[in-house]
Amino acid sequence: MSADATVTVLPPALQALQRWAADERLGASTCVAQSRIDAFAAATGDHNWIHVDPARAQAQLPGGQTIAHGFLLLALTVEDDVAALAGFPGIAHVLNYGLNKVRFLAPVPSGTQVQVRSRLVSLAPRTPGQWLLTQRKQVETVPSGEVAVVAEQLSLIVLGA
Repeated sequence: MSADATVTVLPPALQALQRWAADERLGASTCVAQSRIDAFAAATGDHNWIHVDPARAQAQLPGGQTIAHGFLLLALTVEDDVAALAGFPGIAHVLNYGLNKVRFLAPVPSGTQVQVRSRLVSLAPRTPGQWLLTQRKQVETVPSGEVAVVAEQLSLIVLGA
């Protein structure tokens, strides 16, 4: 082994997390209902008619339906991880740390079922007691499997004392 090669040994608290994250996971299917789109518009102030005006969408959009906000779909990528990551012994808390390489590839019409596919990219030490979990996330439509959103999601894992 060369002098600059480093071997990172995972603390016991992260070994189970790494096994969980290493397996590709497919989240539960969820409906992107118009009511959810409207609530997201109210929360963010993004009231673009393509999201919130079904009558105009029927007349003017291909497919005749409103479409979900890209950032609403992106927000769905954390849903399955929240409970899972907080449940590993030895982890004090988990923080959303950011995103890499976000792309909105296809529109998702209101009423569409979607699910999130996740897989581990890396789990790397950041500072003592903190690790950066990077996962590839895809939001897919059900049952077609068409990929609507891809992103690398970053989570800061803080270990307990």
